[in-house]
Amino acid sequence: MAVSPSLAVAAPRSGPVTSLHVVSDENYPPYLFRNAEGQVEGYLVDLWQLWATRNHVKLTLTATNWAEAQKMIARGDADVIDMIYRTPARESLYDFSAPYADLPVAIYTDTSIGGISGVTTLKGFQIGVQDGDACIERLQSNGIATLQNYRNYTDLIAAAQRQEIKVFCLDEVPANFYLYKAKAQGDFRKAFELYKGQFHRAVRKGNLDTLRLVEEGMKSITTKEEAALRKKWFGAPVDLGEYRAYAGWGLLGLLSVGSLLLLWNMTLRRQVSAKTTTLKQTLAELKAAHQAVKDAKESLAATLQAIPDLLFEFDAEGRYLDVFANQETLLAASKASLIGKNVGAVLPAEASRQVLVAIEHALATGSDYGRVIELEIGGQRRWFELSATRKAGTSPEARVLVLSRDITQRRETEQALQQARDDALLAERDRHFRALFTAAPVAVLYTRANVADSINQRFIDLFGYREEDIANLDEWWLRAYPDPGYRQWVMSTWQSAVDRAASTGGKVQSLEYRVTCKDGTTRDLLIGGQIFGDGFIATFTDITPLRETEAALKDAKDAADAANIAKSEFLANMSHEIRTPMNAILGYAYTLKRTPLQPEQIGRLGKIEDAGRHLLAIINDILDISKIEAGKLVLEHTSFQPGTIIDYVHALIADGAEAKGLHLTVDYHDLPDTLQGDPTRLRQALLNLASNAVKFTEAGSIALLASTLESDDSSALVRFEVRDTGIGIAPASQRDLFQPFKQVDASTTRRYGGTGLGLAITQRLARLMGGDAGVVSAPGAGSTFWFTARLGIGELPAPGPALTGATAEENIRHLHAGARVLLVEDDLVNQEVALELLGDTGLQVDVAANGRLAVDRAADTDYALILMDMQMPEMGGLEATALIRTLPRHRATPIIAMTANAFDEDRQRCLQSGMNDFVAKPVDPDLLFTTLARWLSAPG
Repeated sequence: MAVSPSLAVAAPRSGPVTSLHVVSDENYPPYLFRNAEGQVEGYLVDLWQLWATRNHVKLTLTATNWAEAQKMIARGDADVIDMIYRTPARESLYDFSAPYADLPVAIYTDTSIGGISGVTTLKGFQIGVQDGDACIERLQSNGIATLQNYRNYTDLIAAAQRQEIKVFCLDEVPANFYLYKAKAQGDFRKAFELYKGQFHRAVRKGNLDTLRLVEEGMKSITTKEEAALRKKWFGAPVDLGEYRAYAGWGLLGLLSVGSLLLLWNMTLRRQVSAKTTTLKQTLAELKAAHQAVKDAKESLAATLQAIPDLLFEFDAEGRYLDVFANQETLLAASKASLIGKNVGAVLPAEASRQVLVAIEHALATGSDYGRVIELEIGGQRRWFELSATRKAGTSPEARVLVLSRDITQRRETEQALQQARDDALLAERDRHFRALFTAAPVAVLYTRANVADSINQRFIDLFGYREEDIANLDEWWLRAYPDPGYRQWVMSTWQSAVDRAASTGGKVQSLEYRVTCKDGTTRDLLIGGQIFGDGFIATFTDITPLRETEAALKDAKDAADAANIAKSEFLANMSHEIRTPMNAILGYAYTLKRTPLQPEQIGRLGKIEDAGRHLLAIINDILDISKIEAGKLVLEHTSFQPGTIIDYVHALIADGAEAKGLHLTVDYHDLPDTLQGDPTRLRQALLNLASNAVKFTEAGSIALLASTLESDDSSALVRFEVRDTGIGIAPASQRDLFQPFKQVDASTTRRYGGTGLGLAITQRLARLMGGDAGVVSAPGAGSTFWFTARLGIGELPAPGPALTGATAEENIRHLHAGARVLLVEDDLVNQEVALELLGDTGLQVDVAANGRLAVDRAADTDYALILMDMQMPEMGGLEATALIRTLPRHRATPIIAMTANAFDEDRQRCLQSGMNDFVAKPVDPDLLFTTLARWLSAPG
């Protein structure tokens, strides 16, 4: 058998019972208790050990406090509870065994209290009880509700020794043990027996099979075995029957040793005399100790009787627990009626609020002082000052002592003094105003009529003007505001503010003015004031340092904005300069792959394309993170089918996953058919996560998932996930994953490559779309990267011009062969690349090397479509487009930007200038052909 001080959870049972968990009170000697070393022992330990041996069941016996024992049964953490009384309230919770012991339950009182002889005499007293004890139900059924709960009998008796309670309920069997252990037998006495309880064993309601197992098992213990256990723990009376047969022989033996006993008796007398002397001395010391305790109690009572203040003891909710009052006439109600009531039911609302605040503050910080409440006592207003302190002790319930001092006389004296002071102030107004001005921390001017009556030292220090400099307000206006136009505005504004104040209480709203000082410097001030009798008090608050700080902050912001502009311009130029040759590299690679080549040449061209696209991806990532950080990334808001995004990403990573032998799955079936948002950025974010999954997964699977987290009529919060069985990430490394240029460690970069921008861009895009991004991962267990986005509920877009099932390039060749197109491009290499790309479309392509030549050609020729670069010598693409749109023949001609200026603002500038669409360099041939096919087929 295991004797456990803590929880041993019982598993659901199926088949024969092989283990049983019993729980009971650790606080009930000799049945069950803890010895001096904290070990559990007692009658029940041996009894259940014997039960387990007889029934071949593994047993766990948990000894804990009584309330926790009952909670363990309620939670199903234990099977059987022992030493439980059967009460009406417990009938619905437990099935009980037959009783096996009768136990008296008694009410104990402090020896200083008399007259408690029955339940009715308990009313008005705070009664201590053990938490979960059956006597709580018995007392409450008799109308006794002022109960104070304690964790166990030890805490209960300790609280009684500290005088927190003077009446308490205990089972008699453990009461004698714990009172003796606490050396408190002389401090408390048994007042009366409340009732007799009976010990049962019980199981949770309905567990009758377990109860029958326990009962049948107890029957297997013999009467002799049980008697031996009781003799061991409870003792047994001496049985003289077996000695009667030997009485005669004993008498004869006694006579024979009588002489020896006589001698021994003489020796014992001397020993007893010595022991008696020691005992008397001990009793005298004990009596002196009791007398000292009694004297201390009497001294405390005398102290409380001597002080004029009221002393209250409250719990944390503001309930009166005890009242000490020398002058009960100062109480809001009688002492007996206060006990057990909440302060809110006794005092007025404001007074009770102050008391509750004092209690709360004392519990939080240890003390609270200085709060004043006002009450009407006996038809007279009285004021009381409160001092609260948290009561120290081991009681589980928080207590606060509040000392209430009657300060009515002091308050009335203060009011009389205040009245006298007010009278003196009225009588000597000028003198006091002068003192006030001198001490004021702000500049103050007092005027009557048009005369500047008084100024304070701060006024002189701030402006340099003295009273003789501004004898009247006319002088002030001239000196403080030398500019006539500004002076006129100030005087008009000030007079309007004064007029408004005269009709709204006299306070003049503070407004900002610039004042010229005596030394010619200017300062920014907030000037307001108050109409006061026949005069006016003006206050001047110097805000010059604030304005200087604001100016410095503005300069700093301007510098930062200039730096951001310079950064953006640098990135734009860098992007343009890299994209221009990259267009040639990727364009030539594309056209070369369409010519007959050797296998190894095709492989090398593929590597050139991969390297070029990798460099392009890095450029795009740098531009994206820069635009996001600068707040310049503009999201589209268009209708799209979300499934196409996931299918697109699936198609892009399929070859890489298949090459590594990875199983690739998708699931997005609970998404709406159509959403509104930026499908390009959603694809970008999901592709970042999916590409990483392929990169870092060597074996296993990758899943692309999308689901709706929440939705309403107008929007849906969609979660996109990429799960993999890759290398996983340690928690310590996850914190910086979404920071720009951050990877798990340097070895990751060396082994797998990458810039560390993809996750940062994904998270920022998600947040721009009203969502977020994150990861769930562990080393060796794979990763789940996710992001969310708030998307609108969209409608299916109208179908575009019908095209055949052929590619866009074939459609152009079949439908628009012979159409004349103007290519406006200044770079000779890019001219050649564009002509190569368009060579098989059947289009007739004219070339203009700059915008001016393009305008000249457009003036003479009807073009079906114009491809326009942006940055060109002599005339750029934007200016050329604006001029071409003035030509009658080209007002509706599709003009498509084909430029290395790839920023969103570049796209907007192109559209605003009159262009119809935008294709960024390096040119994606499929995108170019699709765009050409769409606009060549457009009506008009």
